Amino acid sequence: MRAGNRQLIFVRRDATNLRAMCAKMCLTESDLKFVVETVATRRRDHDHIIGLVRDKEDLLEPMLEDPKLVERLVREQEVFVRVSPYLMFAVLLRRVRRHLEGQSFVFERDARGKRIPVFEAPQAVQLLGDPTMREYMTEMLCSFVRTNTGLLYWKERGAWRKRKFSDVDMDDMIALCHLVEPSFKPRLYKRIADIALFLTGIYPDHTSFFVRRPRSQAARRRTVPDYEREGRRFYALAAHEVEPPWPAFVFEGLAEKFTLAREALNTLNDCYLKPLRAGYFDQPAA
Repeated sequence: MRAGNRQLIFVRRDATNLRAMCAKMCLTESDLKFVVETVATRRRDHDHIIGLVRDKEDLLEPMLEDPKLVERLVREQEVFVRVSPYLMFAVLLRRVRRHLEGQSFVFERDARGKRIPVFEAPQAVQLLGDPTMREYMTEMLCSFVRTNTGLLYWKERGAWRKRKFSDVDMDDMIALCHLVEPSFKPRLYKRIADIALFLTGIYPDHTSFFVRRPRSQAARRRTVPDYEREGRRFYALAAHEVEPPWPAFVFEGLAEKFTLAREALNTLNDCYLKPLRAGYFDQPAA
């Protein structure tokens, strides 16, 4: 690939192509079997039911709301090999919405990491009640189940340069934005903003959990408000240069309601994900 007078060469290590980050996910056959077995406990013709509900969101939606799914997902250890991350997060985000319907507040983290109540639960319920926004957040979480590292070589002023990058390191992705052609920038804007939302939502106490050795002073000093500011900025940039399948209003909404989305993910983490994080979120490939 060429960017201006630079020639870039990517060397991937256990990495997926950046374009694949935008690929739409769906329930697997194993997911469908798990859902039907868990919800339709009075039926034995599970294969027939799977055939009826496959690709029919109007039939699957009430099944994904069933509390028996959450009980199995958080109770059974072997669930990690039976269901996809997509099903896990799709169910848990719906459960968080239902949980917050009975609350008046969500917990916010102050500058010292202390949890304080903020009376925004109804707004969080409204955010998670939007099917497109909830789908985006589900797939965003899935994109961090396997994180990728690689080497980037580029030729500049007659000399070859090299840098290792990680797709969960905000500084790496920002640096990559300055090197790639304009057509690649929108997906990087999205990834940078997603990093900010994911780290502050799922790892609010140590937002640099995935970055063992920050390569810049900015990364060492970055706080939750810093990540939030960058997240808003890059979601706004992504909204101006959208790529399928996500419409502009998703990024506009996240730019405007970043704090609310982060608080919803904090609730997801506190209520359900903490004991499961080690199983679902690995560290970047070496």
